[in-house]
Parts: sequence; C-alpha cells; structure tokens
Amino acid sequence: MSAKGKINLEFDRETQEHYIIWEPVVIGIGKTRHEALEDLRMAAHLGVDTLIDLKLKGIGKRKEN
Repeated sequence: MSAKGKINLEFDRETQEHYIIWEPVVIGIGKTRHEALEDLRMAAHLGVDTLIDLKLKGIGKRKEN
C-alpha cells in the first residue's frame, strides 16, 4: 500500500506488466513504466474532465449530449 499522495510504480512478474498504485487504487497499467505512466495520465485527465463536466452541468453551463 502506498503512502497518501505517493505514486508507486510496480511490476507484476506473472503478467509482465508495470502498474501504478496511487492512494491505493491501481489506475495505470502497461508493458513498460512509460506506458503505465501514460495510462495514469489518461485516467487522470478523464477523471478531471468528468468532474468538471459534472460541475458545469450542475450550474447549467453545459448542455447534455
């Protein structure tokens, strides 16, 4: 388990994949550390975009699709 706010890069010998643990949710995975970090970046961007969209919808500034 990681310390709060710390990003840990780990390697799973069985799957041969790198993965990210952050507070302690696994949210990045890839065959290399770079791929795992890029996956983490994409997940973080999606999370931020989703939260902002929900806030905008809540204040009536974003139209529903």
